[in-house]
Amino acid sequence: MKKNLTGRRKFIKSSLLGLTAISFPNIIKVNADQDYDVVIIGAGAAGLAATEELIKAGKKVICLEASNRIGGRAFTDNKIFDEPYDMGALWLDNGDTNPFKLFGEKNSNFNLYKERSEEMYALYSGKKQISKDDEIWKVFDGIEAGIAKTRKDVSPSEVVPYQDHRWFDTMHMIIGAWEMGKDFTDYSCKDFNYDYEIPQSAPWHCKEGFGSLLVDMFKNIPVQLNTKVSKIDWSGSGVKVLTDKGEIKANKCILTVSTGVLASDQIKFTPDLTTEKKESFSKISMGHYNRLTFKFKKLFKKKAKDTYLYYRVDSQNAKSPEGFGVTINPSDSKLCICDPGGDFGKELLKSGEEASIDFGISELKKIFGNKVDKDLIKYHVVDWSSNPLFLGAWASAEPGAFKYREILRSSVGDRIYFAGEATAKEWGTVAGAYDSGKIVAKSTI
Repeated sequence: MKKNLTGRRKFIKSSLLGLTAISFPNIIKVNADQDYDVVIIGAGAAGLAATEELIKAGKKVICLEASNRIGGRAFTDNKIFDEPYDMGALWLDNGDTNPFKLFGEKNSNFNLYKERSEEMYALYSGKKQISKDDEIWKVFDGIEAGIAKTRKDVSPSEVVPYQDHRWFDTMHMIIGAWEMGKDFTDYSCKDFNYDYEIPQSAPWHCKEGFGSLLVDMFKNIPVQLNTKVSKIDWSGSGVKVLTDKGEIKANKCILTVSTGVLASDQIKFTPDLTTEKKESFSKISMGHYNRLTFKFKKLFKKKAKDTYLYYRVDSQNAKSPEGFGVTINPSDSKLCICDPGGDFGKELLKSGEEASIDFGISELKKIFGNKVDKDLIKYHVVDWSSNPLFLGAWASAEPGAFKYREILRSSVGDRIYFAGEATAKEWGTVAGAYDSGKIVAKSTI
């Protein structure tokens, strides 16, 4: 019985705009008169890995980042709660092979540890803990099995059992919105189950934060921050990349921005891309997975680190369950992270920060009572869905759209290449994004 989820939910979100810029010793400036071998757009894990690979190969490369920091969807803040707070990626998936875990183990600045294997979850119905209720877990197992055995390119809503069960919405929330960032109507079973022969191993955690680990790993990679790309002209033999700092000429470019950004048409192409290529941006679409984080005085003080809390969601047969998954004391911090996902998570954050926090507090009160109010020290909200640099959390194929994975990965005119978690074999993870950056960079050499 799989009660501790180890899947796609672990590529959790990053920061909003306006955070303090990270200082680098070797920030570069756009030089319109200089031609490059490769222009890389985006300084998340994929863009940084690609830049590193090309520099090692002796190529003249420039990496452009629209925000004031590197890391993309992995960012650690140390000021909001006076301790490491991962506003973005939190889990180091498949620790045995994860490049960030392997780097951290060799670096004395970081304390990494393997996720414990014993039961680390709690399930509540109201204020009553019912974690051992096998009848309820049969619903979970049945739904998960329904998705796992389906190799067709259809949505889980077409195949999963127990849809009239009173615990269905809870399990829908866990396996759908919390695991995938999407509801059961919005992703493909074939995409979810596709075997890319990736070795599976337990996740690891970093006490100092995943974002901090990533920044340290790439601290010597030159990046041009605060530089937004608006157009890529590939009408000639190379590419011309138009930015708000000027035009850059190169032989090739690698795009590592999210499919949400690509589908939003923020970056124009001349000549235009094929209809099928543009469709891949919207068919491998972004899920939604936002974050409400609380710090309490005593409420979870005695809870073990990295404890997962599930509870009965009140909605019944909702298209998008109205609830969230909870992670208590993640990465040995003293925080309570509540992650609403799917369409509900997107719409909740549209209602504003105050309404989102009120919802989070009201859900926790169902379990812990009114002491939640008196015990609360501080809270914070991260809205990925409306952030124009991401427009969602991570990407997965919509029902019937699995074929677009390969279309998304394909290059255009041997000049424009695509990398990032959406193109990765281990999609939905930072390690997957890193690997895709390395692979694509090598293909341009």
